[in-house]
Amino acid sequence: MKTRIRVCQDGTYVKPASNKLAYGTMVFVRVGICYDSLRHLMRAVTIATRYAAVRHQSKIDSRESEPQILEYQTQQYKVLPQIATVFALMFSANTVRNTYYTVQDNLKDGNLNLLPELHALSCGLKALCTTDATSGIEILRLSCGGHGYLASSNLPRIFVWATAAQTYEGENTVLWLQVARYLMKCYREVSRGGQLQPSVVYLAEDNHTIIPTRDLTNEGLVQRLKRSVFRMVQSSAAELESRQIAGERYERAWNASSIGLVKCAQAHIRYFVCKQFVKSVGIYEGSEPVKQLLEQLCRLYLLYTITKNQGILLRAGSLSNGELNKLEGELGELLAELRLDAVNIVDAFDCHDAVLNSTLGSWDGDVYNRLYRAAMESPLNKSDVTDGYQKYMKAHLKSNL
Repeated sequence: MKTRIRVCQDGTYVKPASNKLAYGTMVFVRVGICYDSLRHLMRAVTIATRYAAVRHQSKIDSRESEPQILEYQTQQYKVLPQIATVFALMFSANTVRNTYYTVQDNLKDGNLNLLPELHALSCGLKALCTTDATSGIEILRLSCGGHGYLASSNLPRIFVWATAAQTYEGENTVLWLQVARYLMKCYREVSRGGQLQPSVVYLAEDNHTIIPTRDLTNEGLVQRLKRSVFRMVQSSAAELESRQIAGERYERAWNASSIGLVKCAQAHIRYFVCKQFVKSVGIYEGSEPVKQLLEQLCRLYLLYTITKNQGILLRAGSLSNGELNKLEGELGELLAELRLDAVNIVDAFDCHDAVLNSTLGSWDGDVYNRLYRAAMESPLNKSDVTDGYQKYMKAHLKSNL
């Protein structure tokens, strides 16, 4: 993104048309971090899914043999939503990347209208991608049991790479507050009759209407999320205003309300990601089987997101207890259906063994021979008794005896 900042030969500094243009490179890097995060999650979920298809343990039914651990619903709940999350983050990152290129084109005509929108989306999506990738990788590492802690699994290393992104190019809490500031500004614009950008246009809609009680389609769930986020924005704005009316300076009022503002920003970006997932699957023009699979993954992501963040929907009256129970039941059924395609999906990610670098997640599924070879290559296993014993411990132990 050309910022049009320059220094003339005589030393004169020429300012850009807008100070926000200076953030162009930062925005581009943040979008790149989103892609890096989903690729880390992609590698981790490939390893964990393949391992879960190889590992057999315990018995679901005492009359049957030990199943693959991927047959356990709890294991499916750890693994399959992370597969869906890869697609959700990818579609949203694509949207923000396209917005970036649109802003670039608009700058040629001096149009800066989309810059605040781009800044807020890049801040929020970077924070969400890095947070969800890190937590997802940790879930996947735990899903592999003790083997997930081995260096040879490569999961600890992938986790370290992913979690570092939560603090570079903008610490995530600071970024969430940037998103919250944008939301509060846009909410105030509504009362002034201002025009809102696509990601926040819902703030100007009639969110007081009653949602049809039976509409639990993907579009219906997105509408419920939208209404819940609107209520949170409305509540945060009201708290800020009440503190100022009580005599607090705006900066003090902002700090005292910042926990709620961060939650508000997080809900807004989650709504954005869910909306983009539904929209992207809806316009997908590939083969029908692939589209059906994407629809299942989209549904899983929505159910997973809503059941994990049910508090904001329940508080806003956007979801009833009965509806929540129904969605949780559907989630369990969907996990069982997608389990049949789990290995094929991660194979389609096409993560080469050299990239995975994992004893647990190689394409051939030969986990235990790889684990054995990795153990034999360890310096500690080069001899039956380590050099450290002969040099340090033996004399000490015998003297005590």
